[in-house]
Amino acid sequence: MAHRTVTVISSLFLVGLLLGPLMFLIHFSGLSLNLTSSDMAAIEFTFVQAAYSATLSTVLAIPVAKALQRQNFWGKQLVVLFLGAPFILPVIVAVLGLILVFGNNGVINNILNFFGFEPFKIYGLWGVVLAHVFFNLPLAIRIILQGLNDVPGEQYRLILSLKLSLSQKFFALDWPVLKKVCPSIWAVVFAICLSSFAVALTLGGGPKATTVELAIYQSFFYDLDFAKAAQLALVQVFLVFSVVVASQFIIRPETVLGLNIKIFNYSHSRFEKILDFLIIVVTLLFILTPISVIFFFGSAGIFSLPPSVFKAAILSVQIALLSSFMSVFLGLCLTTKIGEVVGSLGIAVSPIVMGAGTFLMLKNFGNPYLLAIPVTATVNALISLPFVIRILKPPAEEIRTEFDNLSRAIGLAGIYWIWWVYLRRLKRPIGFSLGLAAALSMGDLGVIVLFGSGEIATLPLKIYQLMGSYRSEEALASALLLSLLAFGSFAVFDRIGRML
Repeated sequence: MAHRTVTVISSLFLVGLLLGPLMFLIHFSGLSLNLTSSDMAAIEFTFVQAAYSATLSTVLAIPVAKALQRQNFWGKQLVVLFLGAPFILPVIVAVLGLILVFGNNGVINNILNFFGFEPFKIYGLWGVVLAHVFFNLPLAIRIILQGLNDVPGEQYRLILSLKLSLSQKFFALDWPVLKKVCPSIWAVVFAICLSSFAVALTLGGGPKATTVELAIYQSFFYDLDFAKAAQLALVQVFLVFSVVVASQFIIRPETVLGLNIKIFNYSHSRFEKILDFLIIVVTLLFILTPISVIFFFGSAGIFSLPPSVFKAAILSVQIALLSSFMSVFLGLCLTTKIGEVVGSLGIAVSPIVMGAGTFLMLKNFGNPYLLAIPVTATVNALISLPFVIRILKPPAEEIRTEFDNLSRAIGLAGIYWIWWVYLRRLKRPIGFSLGLAAALSMGDLGVIVLFGSGEIATLPLKIYQLMGSYRSEEALASALLLSLLAFGSFAVFDRIGRML
């Protein structure tokens, strides 16, 4: 009963945090949508880049997931682990790495120029799509791989006995899984790309490559047109919320029950082995090369960075710590079905939209820039909250199921039950959640662009400013520092959770 009360109170608090900024957006918009041709072009570009990104991420993930599922080799678990790196990697760092590889003077364009081909243009539509594929391809691979691994082993024994061709094996084994898993993956990636801001800010821009979120930022930062920013923010909320709702009607993958007999003698042709090897190697090169070049070019100047960069790094650490503990505290209070639904609302409201509404709300009471740090930490906590809840909810439900009756029998309740039973058995998922939330907050370049200034700048914002000033060596060294802080914070919290 007490836990339900905590969930209800936390849900109401969270809804208030989300609805407050939205109400002020509605107020400033005047309940009217005066969209110009440039606004409509931004909406069209947002849909087009999200559709391309989702389609390419889903389609390219299929052969990679199948190759990983089909082949067993030394280091396979390490390869799967590397696929999680882009999720933690700060967006601004990944973009900088992609520019070094695919930019005008990058490795790929130098090779293309050598052979007389047209260079790849990273700024614009295809640059935005490339970055989104870089971030979302690993997510799609892991989801499809999980679906393929859930196929019962006896189905493979049957296929082996029938001696089918490669295409026949695909339609008999893989296609039933893919047609159930891929639509939901496409919808998730599409929703993520709709609300992507940092990628569009660095690789987009201009009349032909502006997303709705970038148009909101431009209305705020350059035009000071708060009414237009509010109208575009409401459009963005409607777009993402519509996709989230529509995704609930997509067919979910069904669990296929079987004896799960492991297959160790599933023979592959030489062609399959070579093809799978090439697919895995190319995928690893695509994911690891942008990260590697940051470490290679940034290591030389990391100890000669100006004091302003280290000041921004300290501020990023402070915000990440505050955001991660706030997110995990709310996650612990929302480890129920209702709490999971309420916590997932943060996906439908992007950081820029929440930041815009909060700015307009605080503007009536004083200088909103004075609250840049707590606002940024709060918004970052809400953004990571859906992931935190999905990590904490399964073990929390298991603890309540196993220990509630025993705790009542011995009179263990309240704060004593929370301390001696609940938190002690959630040490490892809490540590993992703190590390994930801290890493995501460390690399966020969202709401801080609205509240930041010359005096208040996080490390991602500082890197963006250095890139804009063409101080590439300092930007690369700062990107390496940010990567070390993001991966380091994740590793430290995860380690602490395992040691306690």
